[in-house]
Amino acid sequence: MNRTLILAALATSFSASALAGNFGSAAVAPKPAAAAAPVLLSSAGPVAAPLAAGPQAGEAFRIVKPDGATVIAQGVMGSNVLTGTPINVSDKDAFIISGGKCAFNVKYDEVSSTAAAGTINRLYSNDRLIAQNTKIDLAPNLPRTIWTQPYLTAGVNNVRIVVNADGAAPSTKWIRVNVSGTCGAAPTTVTPPVTPPATAKPAPPVVRPAPVTPPPVVHIVPGSAQWNNLNNMWGYSNYAVAQLKNAKYARYADLVKLNAAVTAVIKAKTVEQGGYNSLIASWNSFVTEPQFKALMAAVVPGTDKK
Repeated sequence: MNRTLILAALATSFSASALAGNFGSAAVAPKPAAAAAPVLLSSAGPVAAPLAAGPQAGEAFRIVKPDGATVIAQGVMGSNVLTGTPINVSDKDAFIISGGKCAFNVKYDEVSSTAAAGTINRLYSNDRLIAQNTKIDLAPNLPRTIWTQPYLTAGVNNVRIVVNADGAAPSTKWIRVNVSGTCGAAPTTVTPPVTPPATAKPAPPVVRPAPVTPPPVVHIVPGSAQWNNLNNMWGYSNYAVAQLKNAKYARYADLVKLNAAVTAVIKAKTVEQGGYNSLIASWNSFVTEPQFKALMAAVVPGTDKK
């Protein structure tokens, strides 16, 4: 899937010359010298910024037994897979195992400060749709638990939950679910050769299934176009954290978490493709949000405030 870099103006008052600002240094957190327009980065499944008034996903992600009460494993969802708490389960915890996929009972919460009717929630794993709940009605400020039964694959699952998916302001959370075992993947068998009868019948050969080899993990490293995207995001998020500290921005805590996650990746000089995708989607949720754009337009130096 192609990854492209899209430059989007944070506000119409932003100066076009701001694009010349250098945010690529990994040694010192950069700061734009003139008015700068944040970068909108495109990746698999970018998500529009949620509004506080609409349906919002909670933080708890729980895998439970069929009784619905016994928790097998639970974790905390975040704005990307690096800020969430991962979950480790086995294919033995699944209630259905078939063809390399495991079905689990999952529940999570959502709440809305305003009434909502007929909304749709979707779950993705590694950018593949794995579950969908429809016709969800929400009363104002009354949390509702959503039950679903997604099919996960053996290995790493970067799970993305999109609440109010078809609405104007969907809410997105991420969590990584690691599934051990094979989830019923058919083993490779070898047909023993036909041998003529002998006086002493030899023991049949032992046939062992071929080991399941997970797909190679793709890493993003310095020098690539994706790493340039991360450097840009790091510079802009550093500046936004500093400028909006006292601006009473509703999502400031999420912005700080995202900046910390990007800073850790820059220092490590490597990140998995799944982690990169979730960081890009999280950043896009800020730069497309009206409140964030308005606040940044007010604090960026050199802005014409006629």
